[in-house]
Amino acid sequence: MSNPRKNKVFISAAFACPLRVLDSAKLKNYFLLNNYTIVDSYQHADYYLYVTCSATQPIVESELETINEIANSSCELIVMGCLPGANSDELSQVFRGKAIATKNIEDIDSLFPDFRIPFNDVPETYNYDYGNYVFADANPNESLISLILKYGVSHNLRRHLHRNSDYKKYRDENPGKNISEPRFVKICSGCANNCSYCNIREAVGKVKSKSTELLNREYSELLEQGNRLFHFLAEDICSYGLDIKSSLQELLVSLQRTDSEFNTKWSLEGMHPAWLIKHQNELFPFIKSKKVWEITLSVEHASDRILKLMNRHYKIADLKQVLKTLRKLNLGVKINAMFILGFPSETEEDFNQVIDLFKTARFDCVTLSAYSEFTKRASSQILPKVPNDIVHERLNKANRVLMKLKTPIIRGDV
Repeated sequence: MSNPRKNKVFISAAFACPLRVLDSAKLKNYFLLNNYTIVDSYQHADYYLYVTCSATQPIVESELETINEIANSSCELIVMGCLPGANSDELSQVFRGKAIATKNIEDIDSLFPDFRIPFNDVPETYNYDYGNYVFADANPNESLISLILKYGVSHNLRRHLHRNSDYKKYRDENPGKNISEPRFVKICSGCANNCSYCNIREAVGKVKSKSTELLNREYSELLEQGNRLFHFLAEDICSYGLDIKSSLQELLVSLQRTDSEFNTKWSLEGMHPAWLIKHQNELFPFIKSKKVWEITLSVEHASDRILKLMNRHYKIADLKQVLKTLRKLNLGVKINAMFILGFPSETEEDFNQVIDLFKTARFDCVTLSAYSEFTKRASSQILPKVPNDIVHERLNKANRVLMKLKTPIIRGDV
């Protein structure tokens, strides 16, 4: 009697990184198009593809524990994502099976040589279950009294009034269109920066940009389907085009020509402040027209000394000036920021500069992470280290300040 065919696959992303979630979705389509069955649990699977993240030490430790537990199950585990590329030594201590790093994701073909459709021929996936993501905090029907009770008479109140007004126009000009579920468009992979603390650059590899022609075709198809809300993302969105003699600003101008007949909204994820400072005049028209309604900045710190140690290449005074101009151009623009606290040698004075920036910039959402030490990264050689109790004390103080400012907080390291 022949053995039953092994064709049941379970795929999961270990951490809610949009890029790895999109990878997971494309992998599911890859197996479906090649006549495999996707199941809802690894206990029912022949193969388990575990798509990992290596951004912080707690995430890595949690994933290694999970891999150690699953490795002895009846299904064949295949570890994918950033862990095999960034933390291969740690992974090898708990797992001797098959592993593929993010930068080599198409190597999945070598594990399934009989597949008719290779991974690179699988259509892109643009959906990421974020709920009502875009204007989740915009409600043009909310009364002024209700907003005052929520935000007080403050900058937050004025910003929300502007955002509600913009949303009403956007909604009224797009009857029957998808205006609340964003389509996530990955424009490139890899990273051209060399931040001293980053643990994923080795895993994502060099920059590989999609051509502007391909992205315009993808964008046109999404527009034809009735989509009007777009989230452009990459490991390093500002590195777009470096490998194909193009640039992010050229891409945005090209996409704007493609959707000139429509009222669309764009969100730009993971923008490097150095790029924003250098190319501010090219971005300003998109802010003023309210096409770009949201940007997420990898600020990381507010001390020039710490930024230099991080190898971030910009001055905080320059960023403050650009942020001020962004607010003048469109008071309702949503500006999110990511910060790392507890970087080696961070003093109380350095930390207080972060707190001051929270108060002056009034970000719309802040992602806070404790510094994670990885021995292979340059920052591991910087002394002195900040004791854990002080790091957590600073995180708690930052939380309290942001709550008082009514700024939503995300913890990015847990």
